[in-house]
Amino acid sequence: MSNRSRLPSGVRRALRGIMNGLAISNGNVSVGRDFDAGRGAIVSAPHRLNIGDNVSVGPRTVIQVDGSIGSHVMIGMNVYIVGREDHAINEVGIPMLASTWVGDREPGARDSVEIGTDVWIGACSVILSGVKIGDGAVIGAGSVVTNDVESFSVNVGVPARKVGERFESDTQRSAHLQAVHGLPS
Repeated sequence: MSNRSRLPSGVRRALRGIMNGLAISNGNVSVGRDFDAGRGAIVSAPHRLNIGDNVSVGPRTVIQVDGSIGSHVMIGMNVYIVGREDHAINEVGIPMLASTWVGDREPGARDSVEIGTDVWIGACSVILSGVKIGDGAVIGAGSVVTNDVESFSVNVGVPARKVGERFESDTQRSAHLQAVHGLPS
């Protein structure tokens, strides 16, 4: 929680713990230090989701997918990170509502998402499973990510497409990652 709060730090920490506990809805999710879930956020995984340090999940965001989210990631409000094949659609004679759910079968390659370090996912975006979002990438508000996203690229639209770069050179990208990871240059 930011220092702008008028609540004492002990009260802020207690409230943050309660909010995080309410957001993480099953034991298949592990989070690192300084995890921050906004009001009404839901974070779960059919099999396993690992979340790094210093990750902020905005209010009313839903994350229901396997995979990994790196450290120093900002996820805006009303973002959905969800599976694209959560229910079987090809089981003859079985309504999709009653079909095999992703959590009742072995995980497949398209069931997880990999989000790198220092990623910003703008409000109201949708990230479908089966994609990798590289380190330092930016996903513009309202985007729908259906394919992999390059490291340090800026992506917007439906479907999301690359429209720019955060840094001009490999030297800047490397120096940035070293600084973010606390490594000597």
